[in-house]
Amino acid sequence: MDNPSFYGATRVDYPLPFLRVMGFSGLFNAWRVVRASTLCWFYEGPGGSFDYWPEGLDSPMRTEQPPFGNVALCADTDRVYHRIGAIGNDGAELLQMSASATIQPGGDGNWTILEDGEVRATYPSRAIRFSVLWKAEVRNGNSRPYDLTLDQIMAIFTEDLRQRGIDFHVPPSPLADTPWILLLQRIYAPTATAGR
Repeated sequence: MDNPSFYGATRVDYPLPFLRVMGFSGLFNAWRVVRASTLCWFYEGPGGSFDYWPEGLDSPMRTEQPPFGNVALCADTDRVYHRIGAIGNDGAELLQMSASATIQPGGDGNWTILEDGEVRATYPSRAIRFSVLWKAEVRNGNSRPYDLTLDQIMAIFTEDLRQRGIDFHVPPSPLADTPWILLLQRIYAPTATAGR
């Protein structure tokens, strides 16, 4: 799932694990920013399926298979589990590179992967999976809820935890308190944190 956003609580000011547990909890749906995501692929090589679970992880997986020449899928990827299947040939040697590597046109329709000024690999265009993701906020008319504050978020969480009979203490810095976030994950997102 992509990381959700809420009115007043986005990745700008909140850590992703905290936002994800807000999404899994269902307690903040009134403030959830609903997005339509459109993913478009351009790819001629082997693999690269788009796998998704529209009814949740306990229901069957669906797959969109290649070829992906100018194909698009529109979904709410903040709420639908999805993944990209393996790309390329089985058994292909993996490149040794870091996150600072870059890819750029190399001429003659090829693409070059560079790291620290060194060419790590060159690939023909048909071997490159190029995708474009476009997201649009979907609103219901002109209405929009007020922006949440951290105090309001904590009040909603603590009230729900008390109703569940969960023993906890309110941390002084909830966005930076790992045990607190792990507690929330254990309560609200046990399936998501079970290694699926």
